[in-house]
Amino acid sequence: MTMSEAIVNGSKCSVKLVGEKLVIEENSHVKSSASSKREIEVKHILSVQYTCDKCPCVRLNHVAIHTNKRLRVQQLDIRSDEHTCKTLEEKIANLLNDLPRPRRLLVFINPKSGHRKSVKIYRTKVRPLFKLAGIYTEIVETTRVGQPIDLLAKYDLSLIHGIVSIGGDGMFSECVNGLLRRLQADSKVDADDANADITPSNIPIGIIPTGSGNYLMNYIHGTKDVETATLKIILGDHHMSNVVSLHEGQRLTRYASLLVEFGLIGDMMHDCEKFRWMGPCRYSVIPMKSLAKRKVVDVKLEYLPEDAKAVSSPPRRRAYSRQKSLPASQIGDIPRSRLFSNPEGSVGKKINGWKQMEGSVYGVDSYVVTQREKQGALVPRFADDALTVWMTDKCGLSDHVEQLSRLQNAKSGFLNFDFVRKVRTTRYRVKLSSAAATLDSDGKRHLKKKFYINADGEAIKLDTPEFEVKLHHEAMPIYGKIDGLP
Repeated sequence: MTMSEAIVNGSKCSVKLVGEKLVIEENSHVKSSASSKREIEVKHILSVQYTCDKCPCVRLNHVAIHTNKRLRVQQLDIRSDEHTCKTLEEKIANLLNDLPRPRRLLVFINPKSGHRKSVKIYRTKVRPLFKLAGIYTEIVETTRVGQPIDLLAKYDLSLIHGIVSIGGDGMFSECVNGLLRRLQADSKVDADDANADITPSNIPIGIIPTGSGNYLMNYIHGTKDVETATLKIILGDHHMSNVVSLHEGQRLTRYASLLVEFGLIGDMMHDCEKFRWMGPCRYSVIPMKSLAKRKVVDVKLEYLPEDAKAVSSPPRRRAYSRQKSLPASQIGDIPRSRLFSNPEGSVGKKINGWKQMEGSVYGVDSYVVTQREKQGALVPRFADDALTVWMTDKCGLSDHVEQLSRLQNAKSGFLNFDFVRKVRTTRYRVKLSSAAATLDSDGKRHLKKKFYINADGEAIKLDTPEFEVKLHHEAMPIYGKIDGLP
């Protein structure tokens, strides 16, 4: 497209579409040290509309960096002759139609998340942006735990391009579980088999943070800003993230995409759940009480080392048909221990390719989104080749608080304590000692005390004295670009 004269937001400019960039240069004879040239990438434009009120105009709404990693929508009016405006609008519209953006989304809203403002936030901040971008949304306002899992078990996935979770980490986890369980059923994969390689998803999930923690959201975007999260979904960029499957007693308990923590942190999460009426502040008060009554557990950790060679079938992806766009008339909403037997780096005891460690520990923890150190801070890594599993041995309370504070505040060195043992693994089992269990009449072992696992913010009561965690590499696409903005 050749350079054309136009009035852009009140200033005389030359406008030209170069490839997939809109180049705007201000016509001024006054020399300035500041650049008068502006470039807008088409992929950052949300909508384009030709209007002719007082004079022909092309109105653009595009995404721009605001402050502190936050994004906002800016409006641009380009006024010129009718032919220039219509040609510009048509060319930009054609480019937008070819972008791999979501056109239809299934949206789950948890009205009880955080400060119970999820519905209001959706109506005032999220829905207007979806409508501006011409995205059709089907809304499900949840009324009970597990509803996304049940709905996704039967939903026609060919009708959607993506799923959106509006709530906290728990709501996102339910969407992940519902989608992955459905895909395994469709692919005839036995999800209860800890040896099975799962079928990855090719349907991205987006997160709009309205919960208490929103840790995953902060990992992805570096901010918990609702508008930024919404715009990232609209732009359609996504990254592949790992998940793990948690197995207990020959059955799948849950898929987790953020963390799996047993022992002290599991107890903390369970204690926090009993005080949901306190809102988000419970995460600052209750953990200190749990920490004061911390207890050690005798465990045996069996794990496959990171470099272990395992024979597995290649990942299977199921292709779902997609609609590229929808008629404008359809755009809208449908409400609906130091005592470890071998220190880190030692060979360890081999059991059919597995190694083992044991001791009296406060917990056995692993993050699905691993952390790498960079300039004194921790940077998330969503598709790491292995899990870092660490075991916290007996230690002084002040040292333990320091270690947990580093972890909570994403500071480097949270594993560099002499009471912490870590291994890199793709699969591990935690077995409680025989002293912690009793035999029933059928010969099955049952726990004498209550133990909890924190899986993505959900406190899961352990029913048997053994559980297993397996890494599934790049199994879930998540909306949001990791490096760079937008």
